[in-house]
Amino acid sequence: MPALRILRRALAVAAPAAAAIVFTGVATAAPPQPMGTAITIGCINQGSLASLTAVTAQPGPNAEPGIAPGHVLFSTREALWPIPAAGQVTVAWLNRTNGRAGTVDLARAYPNLSAVADTGPGEVVATVFGSVNLASGPLCNSTPTVGGFTVG
Repeated sequence: MPALRILRRALAVAAPAAAAIVFTGVATAAPPQPMGTAITIGCINQGSLASLTAVTAQPGPNAEPGIAPGHVLFSTREALWPIPAAGQVTVAWLNRTNGRAGTVDLARAYPNLSAVADTGPGEVVATVFGSVNLASGPLCNSTPTVGGFTVG
């Protein structure tokens, strides 16, 4: 019996380590991190006093979508109707670890704007701001939103 007890103890210690080695796969990147919701104000039309746009930041490296190490994909999407017809959205960022800073204008079809920024690895803080325009009304302002995240 002592031999069986020793074997069980050895397996209890070795099995989890062996499973970790055997079943180790490619690590997946974290999902996009929310930076908040920008409120568009000043557009009294389409039965709404405001619309909301969600903002996310997805640090690299990430295979899908392709984001290189040291880069961040900033994206917007609608969060509440009415959806603006167009918009100009800018991201200003600062890497607190390496001191790099910059701005990037998001592009594509509003509200699904995106752009990649080369921030380098480290702790990054960013603010997103801009203006939008609803199909039947004037140019409106979006309140800025701020977020922080770590870039690999």
